[in-house]
Amino acid sequence: MREKSDLNINIPCSIECISRLLNSVPPCEMTFRNISQACIKSAAVIFLLLFIFFTPQQVSAQNTKQKKEQLQKQMQKLQDEIKMIEGVIKNIDTKKEKNMGEILSLQAKIRSREKLIKNISNQVNDLDETITQTEGDIENKQAQVEKMKADYASMLRKTYQNLSLQNQAAFILSSSSFYDALVRYNYLLKVAQYRREQALAIQKAIGELQEKKDDLQQSKDQKMNLLKQQTAQKGNLEKEKKEKDDAVAALQEKEKKLRASAAEKNRAAQQLNHKIQSIIEEEIKLAKKKAEEQARKNNKSNTTQVSVSKKTNETMPLTPAEQALSNDFNSNKGKLPWPVERGHIVGQFGKHPHAVLKGVMVENNGVDIKTVSGADARAVFGGTVVSVFFLPTTQNCVIVKHGEYFTVYSNIETVAVKTNQTIGVKQSLGTLHTDKNEEVTKVHLEIWKGKDKMDPELWLAGN
Repeated sequence: MREKSDLNINIPCSIECISRLLNSVPPCEMTFRNISQACIKSAAVIFLLLFIFFTPQQVSAQNTKQKKEQLQKQMQKLQDEIKMIEGVIKNIDTKKEKNMGEILSLQAKIRSREKLIKNISNQVNDLDETITQTEGDIENKQAQVEKMKADYASMLRKTYQNLSLQNQAAFILSSSSFYDALVRYNYLLKVAQYRREQALAIQKAIGELQEKKDDLQQSKDQKMNLLKQQTAQKGNLEKEKKEKDDAVAALQEKEKKLRASAAEKNRAAQQLNHKIQSIIEEEIKLAKKKAEEQARKNNKSNTTQVSVSKKTNETMPLTPAEQALSNDFNSNKGKLPWPVERGHIVGQFGKHPHAVLKGVMVENNGVDIKTVSGADARAVFGGTVVSVFFLPTTQNCVIVKHGEYFTVYSNIETVAVKTNQTIGVKQSLGTLHTDKNEEVTKVHLEIWKGKDKMDPELWLAGN
């Protein structure tokens, strides 16, 4: 009689395992330990192959889905932005002559349209990659299904040849003991169960194959829809460029007046820049003076010194509280709220050609954001108001300190805050001025880090 340890049986783990055993060994001479060991080895190999094959695909599919959702959100934002700009342009009286306000809005609309077309192109490229990958998956899955069918058919043939009803009876009756017979009977039941499981596995694989084919068709439909949208957007872009060119041509007839206006605005920008620089330099001097006074007090009293950070800006000492505020501001880059509730950028940071005048460059130390008449300017971050001043060409200006950072808001008609006042994020700073000649209501926003100018567009949410 065999020992009990020789009679351990595991459920067969693969069609190849059963087929190999059934084909090579007569049923009455099967060793159950061999069956069990072969099945365990087969299962280990299959598990490893499945892990290697599916894990990278799952990660890749997840990344593709996230990128697709991000592009779709960006696309919706750009469409909303274009719609909002179109609403602003429609509100301009068509009977009036073309003005700089309308041209600036058209420029902003064209920029948004170009971004939208680029977004659609990115989505199409991603879909091309998805289609190629899905076609490869379908080919692999088709081969897998065919192999499963062939293996299953082979197993059925060998099972029929080796474990027919008569052979099954002989298989059980040739047992050396009642326990041995019971184990062999249990094994036959498990073989039958495994056959059923393999049939279900084939059905599942066929279902997954059909899902892949459906996904492929869906991706192709999405690509066709995006290509149609892209064609339509390109057509709209050409129309908008022509509309802008016509408006520019109409205004160029007043070139002398426009050149005088451009020169005046450049002088105003320089005047504002000089004023901001002097205020920031004064703030830096005050910070140094306070740090020196605190250091002298600490030396006299022989107490633990209050730390003053110079890590991020050697020219501006910061207390721990100021350093924390500065770090908080810096961590919100790309997430700051806009300085108006609704608006679009009509003047970008840096040097740019004038919208109408050829050969004339315009330098902008911040961004200009056009909004609706009567709108308020609001703080993009909490801080302390360090200065409020008025210039005839730029209206009222408010400077808010955030540690080593400063935000500057100009073109405010009526101011709602005062110097040394602590304010919160999105708090109103005052009502914006509307230029009656250009029919433009806008806020001019600058961001400084110490004495260095930053591009505000990079700091605002959604950019």
